[in-house]
Amino acid sequence: MELIQALKKFGFTQQESLMYVTLCKMGAMTGYEAAKVSGISRSNAYAALSSLVEKGGAIVSSEDSSKYTATPREELILNLRRSCESTLEFLEENLPEQEEEEAPYLTISGYGNTLDKMRNMILLAKGWVYLSVSSSTVKLLTPDLDNCIKRGLKVVILSDEDPHLSGVVFMHNEAPAENVRIIADTSEVIVGTLAVNKGQCLYSKNKHLVSLMRESLLNEIELIKIRGI
Repeated sequence: MELIQALKKFGFTQQESLMYVTLCKMGAMTGYEAAKVSGISRSNAYAALSSLVEKGGAIVSSEDSSKYTATPREELILNLRRSCESTLEFLEENLPEQEEEEAPYLTISGYGNTLDKMRNMILLAKGWVYLSVSSSTVKLLTPDLDNCIKRGLKVVILSDEDPHLSGVVFMHNEAPAENVRIIADTSEVIVGTLAVNKGQCLYSKNKHLVSLMRESLLNEIELIKIRGI
């Protein structure tokens, strides 16, 4: 039955598949003989053999037109593989791109949940992380930031105190102690407050929000550079 199911995946019907397997096992046969061996009706056997010939799975004997021979399995497999490759190429070239759904905005509530989300963002980052947070928040995230640095990621911190983390780009910036803004890989952002008993942040992979947050942070960095001149 596994052979029958496998052949059906390539466009053969149940009875066509059964006829092909029967011919492979028994050799050249008439429709009557194939029906008797396979256990299906004679009319169904003849119909299946006829359509099997059309699909390239069987050949009518040149010596006896009433007999059918299975296409050699090596040839059948080559034909199926060629057909599959052609079909896949067509699909690859012509299937429409799936429209991306707008990423939702999620609310992360609670001090522990918010901190966990921030840590996960940092640990899962693959290229870079920008943070605008208080020095107290930086201390909470230090092990995770160290992990980023060891992995060769770019880490930029805007905060009220230099964390003295080797490999981190630090820029002095005064902001409310509870405020949090983190962007990772230009793909996700978290913004809000981190405070015991009332921490709440907005998290999203929404490309428009990420773009706005990125521009905001870059502008802030430029202003810090200008003030430092």
